[in-house]
Amino acid sequence: MKSNRLKLGDKLELEIDNEFYNISQPLVSQFETLLPDGTMQILSPIYKGRVLYIGRNTKMNVIYEQNNDLFSFKAIAHESKYVGGLAMLRIEQISEEERLQRRNFFRLRCVLDIEYRLFEEKNTPAEERGEFKKSITRDISGGGICLFSREKIDAGTYIEGKIQLDQEICFIGIVRRVIPADRGDYKYAAGIEYIDIADKEREKVISFIFDYQRKLLKKGWYYN
Repeated sequence: MKSNRLKLGDKLELEIDNEFYNISQPLVSQFETLLPDGTMQILSPIYKGRVLYIGRNTKMNVIYEQNNDLFSFKAIAHESKYVGGLAMLRIEQISEEERLQRRNFFRLRCVLDIEYRLFEEKNTPAEERGEFKKSITRDISGGGICLFSREKIDAGTYIEGKIQLDQEICFIGIVRRVIPADRGDYKYAAGIEYIDIADKEREKVISFIFDYQRKLLKKGWYYN
């Protein structure tokens, strides 16, 4: 039996190795159960608000985080079924796990309230950063956010932000890209990378993303 460090409830990202699935990746899942035969049950991933059916023998990379390190192993899908009202995917690990370098985080499209203020120099004191402005997010991840803006923001600008989840999440980031947007008064969308965020704050963001996905399942966004 191949070894791994997975524990109940660990968050997973799946990268499907099959040209048939022409979808944005990675996909989000969660480890649920190790079965007596060595296979494991994970939550079936959601794609565009619906549970994604993954066919038998589909190969994938399974990626997860433990103590700020990333690990990956190869797996193969066996079957999909509902267990206790949740869609589950049974997979088999077919390679030993390996440690990965830090990579991009899964992005969740969702609208959240955010307050932000911009500043030009990284070491600008907080009292010199001006007033906070209110806006909304386009998407969020453990590595950064995309927010809508009424004003054009230059790439390379620093930003102090406060996101409203179940509790306030604070961060310092840098604007990496700005693209046109058409959302009412919001004319631009700015992609932002966190450069200063507490580990516990980042973990709250990641937990929010996975909890949000799971709530979609409970609300009945299932495949037919």
